[in-house]
Formats: sequence, structure tokens, C-alpha cells
Amino acid sequence: MNRLLPLLPILILLVALPGCRKEELFTDDPSVQLNFSRQEVLFDTIFTTVGSVTKRFVARNPSANAVRVDIRLEGGSPSPFRINVDGASGISFNEVEILGGDSIYVFVEATLGPGGSNTPFVIEDRILFNTNGNEQPVKLVAWGQDAHFFYPDRNIPGLPAFSIIAGLDDNGQTTCETVTWPNDKPYVIYGYAVVDSCSTLIIDPGVRVHVHGGGGLWVYRWGRIQANGELNEPITFQSDRLEPAYADLPGQWDRIWINDGPTGNDNVFENVVVKNALVGIQCETWPLVPDAPNSAAKVVLNNVRILNCSAAGILSRNFSIESNNLLVGDCGQYSVALTGGGDYFFNHFTIANLWAYNVRPTPAFYMNNVYADINGTLQVREITSSTIQNGIIHGTLPNEFTVEFNNLSTPDLLFRNMLLKTDQSTSSSLFEQATIYRNQSPGFASSVDRNFHLTAGSFARNRGITSTPEAILDLDGNVRNCDGGGFDLGCYEFCN
Repeated sequence: MNRLLPLLPILILLVALPGCRKEELFTDDPSVQLNFSRQEVLFDTIFTTVGSVTKRFVARNPSANAVRVDIRLEGGSPSPFRINVDGASGISFNEVEILGGDSIYVFVEATLGPGGSNTPFVIEDRILFNTNGNEQPVKLVAWGQDAHFFYPDRNIPGLPAFSIIAGLDDNGQTTCETVTWPNDKPYVIYGYAVVDSCSTLIIDPGVRVHVHGGGGLWVYRWGRIQANGELNEPITFQSDRLEPAYADLPGQWDRIWINDGPTGNDNVFENVVVKNALVGIQCETWPLVPDAPNSAAKVVLNNVRILNCSAAGILSRNFSIESNNLLVGDCGQYSVALTGGGDYFFNHFTIANLWAYNVRPTPAFYMNNVYADINGTLQVREITSSTIQNGIIHGTLPNEFTVEFNNLSTPDLLFRNMLLKTDQSTSSSLFEQATIYRNQSPGFASSVDRNFHLTAGSFARNRGITSTPEAILDLDGNVRNCDGGGFDLGCYEFCN
């Protein structure tokens, strides 16, 4: 017991210390004003009924003394905005304490109601801060956009959740129909939107299709899509995240997935932009049929841009593709991968893979005539009547062009008038030797800015072959051979 006596004064001191803390002094000076990290919180276009991202700002007390602040959302409960003050949600907060020199966080979200118009509309509100009778506002502004929404209502094991957008009658029974999407409002897809067998989806010029994360557009077997954009009214497929930070972010949604079909049931994309997906366009015979023949239907890609895909721009298996004026930009694996069989015509295309998000071990362009079916069996398919011409294949890797063919089938294929970055031999009969240009810089206007137009001194100028009627104009609508010197390689023609 005696040994504890010397410790008693210390214990008494420790117990007494909390009671000796200096009481915080609060000022009622009406001249005190808060400082805000921003005076206006702006939400870029938000689709109606869909919540925005959460934004925040800081309210700081510059005074040496503490203050008590009343905070309220001016629009009250009907307001489409929601606020949270230092972890508490509500529309009004009384006597929020901010110590001298300290600050609080204010978080803001918005969910807008339908605007009834295709034209973006503006919703405004204010957060009012009252400090000792001194009122200060922070403005809230949201741009709203009404849209057509599609939500998944079907779940089949092994398949993504989906809704059928073409192929059901008013009673929900399977039917064959043609559905047209006019350019009245954007279209927002959650999950997968399916064009069912024997049905057709027609998309008018200027339509914007926005896909929520993980979702996509699925053209099922014997279905068809006709995306008919125009030069000045392209059709766009992209994510539903419209903030500037997401403008060029890859992998925000899944893909456009197209299955096989009969002769004449072609899937057409003209004047179309596909951006920021995992895979831009994937066309393949139905995977559950292990020995399926090549699709009789083909995919037509005229004046198409496919950009910023985290896996592949075009992924094909046992399909036919016809393309004029195609641009495939940065992709995390392949820009274009053609596998299995098919017949291909690529004319005036630029593949430029400058992917910089992580290491990319795969070439920009890959082509073979085999694939592993659902049972893991290696299938060899025929490549017939195929020409790939007037193209540029370039990127950051030493080899951006690889073809590998199984000897059980000899492809009927010719590469001509091509600028290739490759370390693979091009001495075989698959290549027109006099018109294959290896490992030359194409001379893009600005690789840094992803401007793949040609300049006056570009190597790719005047090295093309006479163009087809579908490509007599380039991707910008300029006339080919506009300077009389010859046709340029790639999707863009240089014109003085």
C-alpha cells in the first residue's frame, strides 16, 4: 500500500486534466463570413430519374473563434438536390459548430425529374449558410436530360440480365418486328438490351445511346441492327457517365454483341461512334454451337470510329466484315482481332493503338483461322475472298501486326497498299510485295492529341489504290484524291 502513495498526486492530476480544457469561445460577430472552396456546384448533364455522382465542397471558418452556423437547402423537400453536412443528411441543420480556423465538408447529389423535352434543361437551387445573421449562398446547378430507359427484366442462368427491345408484342409474346429509335431523346440501357431473332432495330441519325456500367446491346441470332447515322449526325454509343472526367475513360460499359444470321440479314453501322467500352463490337457465331459454320450475315462498318476500349475494338469469330473508312483508336489488348473463318473487306482504315493505361502485350491487329469452341476443341475455319487494303496499322509496340494460320486451311486473302508496324515477315503470297510498307512513321498530325489525320509530309500520302464508291469520301467527308496526287492510306485523306 505504501508503494502506491507516491503515485496518488499523478493519478489525481490525470483525472483533473479533462476538466481543465479551455472552453471554446464562440463569436456572435455579424461580420464573420465563411470561406467556400467553390461558390457554385455544377452537375453536367444528368439523365432524369438517375442519380448524379456525389460532389463536395468545403466551408471554412477563417475566424480565430468558433461559430455556430444554420445551414439549409433553400428549395426544401421538393428540391431535386440532396445535401449532407459532415456526415448528416437532411435539408436543414441548426447551429452547426465550426471551430476557429476549422472547416466542414458539404456533400451534394441530384436526381432530376423528367423535363419533357429532348433539349437539356437547367435546375437550380441554393444552400444558405447563416452565420450570426450573415447569410451566404452556394449555388447548385444541374443540367438535366430526359431519356428513354431500358431496364433488365429477364434473368437466365449463364447470361447477363437483359430486356427485349425488339421481338415482343404488347402481350409480351415473341414476335417478329421492326423497331425504330427516332432522335427525340437519348436512349439509356441498363443490363443488356436485346434485339431478338427475326426482329430489326433501326436507329435514326443523331441518336445517342448510353449504356450503364456492365451493360450492352445484344443482337441475338437472326436479329438485325441498322444504325444509319449521317456525316453531320452520327450515332453514338457510350457510357451513361457524362462528366468530363469520363469523356475518354475506357471500359465503362460492356459491348455491342452480334450473333450469326442468314444471308442478307446484315448488321449495318454507318457514321457511328463507339467509345469507352470493354469491347466495341463483338460479332460471332452462337458460342453454344461448337461446330457452327461461318455466319452468312455480315457486319458492315462504314465511316465508323471505335475508341478507348479496355479490351478490344473489334472482336470477330466466324463472321464476315465489310468496312470502309474505319478508325480504331486506343485499346487495352487488340484493336482488331479476326479469328476463325469469314470473309473480310477492309478499305481505308486506320488502326492506331497508343494505349497508355497499363502494359499491353498484344498487337493492334491480330488474325488467324482457328478458335477453341465451347468444349475446348480447336476448330479450323476457312477465310474466303478477303482483301485488306489502303490501311495503316501503327502503335507503341515493336510489333503491331500478327497473322497466324493453321496449315489445314489456306486463306484466300490479300493484303495490299498497307503501312504496317511489324517485325513479322510479310514475304508470303498473302502480301502484294510492292505495296507493303513496313515500319515507317505514318505521319499523324498529333499522336499525343490522338489526331490521326495526315500532314503534308506524311509517308502514308499517295500510296493507296483507287477507292471503292463507299469510300470515295473519307471519314470527314473529304473527297479522296482531292489534290490529284493519288489516294492516301488510312481513313483520312489529306487535302490542301
